Amino acid sequence: GKKLSLPPQQFHLDFNEGGLLREIGFYVVDRRQGNTGGLGGAFGYFFGTGNPLPIPECQPYKPSKRFRLLNFAGRIGTRLKKLKGGDL
Repeated sequence: GKKLSLPPQQFHLDFNEGGLLREIGFYVVDRRQGNTGGLGGAFGYFFGTGNPLPIPECQPYKPSKRFRLLNFAGRIGTRLKKLKGGDL
């Protein structure tokens, strides 16, 4: 069978000014690890077992087309700067 491998996750506690617990939570530290598409917790479990929930928050991260275009433009700018002899 298939083995579920979650990415590493960081657990955290948030307190208010009075020292009372305000929030308990966690977040994924490295979404490239594991076989859950970078998702952690229950979302990762459902995705990793082949039963992803049908909402965008429960899907693996995918950069938008605009974000990918901006990254591409940045890489081209860096290469052009190197060709001109500019320091980075």
